[in-house]
Amino acid sequence: MSKKFAVFVEGSTEQEFTIRLLTELAGHYSIEFEIHTQHRGSLNFTELRTNKAPDIHVLVANCCNDEQVKSQIIDQYESLKLAGYSLIVGLRDVYPFNHGDIDALERGMSFGIPVGDIPIHIHLAIMEIEAWFIEEITHFSRIDEDITLDTLVDNGFDHSNKCASELTHPAETLGNIYKCVGKGYSKNKRQVQRTVNALSYEELYINTRQKAPSLSNYIISLEKGLAL
Repeated sequence: MSKKFAVFVEGSTEQEFTIRLLTELAGHYSIEFEIHTQHRGSLNFTELRTNKAPDIHVLVANCCNDEQVKSQIIDQYESLKLAGYSLIVGLRDVYPFNHGDIDALERGMSFGIPVGDIPIHIHLAIMEIEAWFIEEITHFSRIDEDITLDTLVDNGFDHSNKCASELTHPAETLGNIYKCVGKGYSKNKRQVQRTVNALSYEELYINTRQKAPSLSNYIISLEKGLAL
């Protein structure tokens, strides 16, 4: 029987990034993804992306709301325990909260979380998952060769002097950078997939995580889920 763990994420951007990141981290192991989407407080099966005889089974729950990540983990904990899951990971953005709210959000995430057989790791992407994308600056040339370091500086991100996690609204900054070359960035599937596919996962793993501790912590939890 394949190893099983679950990842609860805020939205479709986090879903697609997590699936691609896990695929890269899994290496030669075969992995399948059972995707559920939250609607009116309930998680409903939407898709199975599978390989033959998978070594690892990952339930990816798109909670469609930052507040639902913790709520759905609490609601699903007992059923996941009975189904033999070994780990639960959660991911949500800080935005629209501010940097000054991070400590309170972290305390709130841990309050009321079940303590039992399945470890639970809930992470904040500081300030949004898009900060991780911005920090991986090599991806910009794959989006458009006309995006230069000057383009980033002109739109509020000086890579040599600032971390993307310092930005108040990274998704807006990313959108402004893309807009300079006539590209869009929104939460629609096509644009999300374009960015996710442009990222260098080797660069994220080796270098980007050094400037984005929230990404590094998330990777560490996913690796624990994958450990065989």
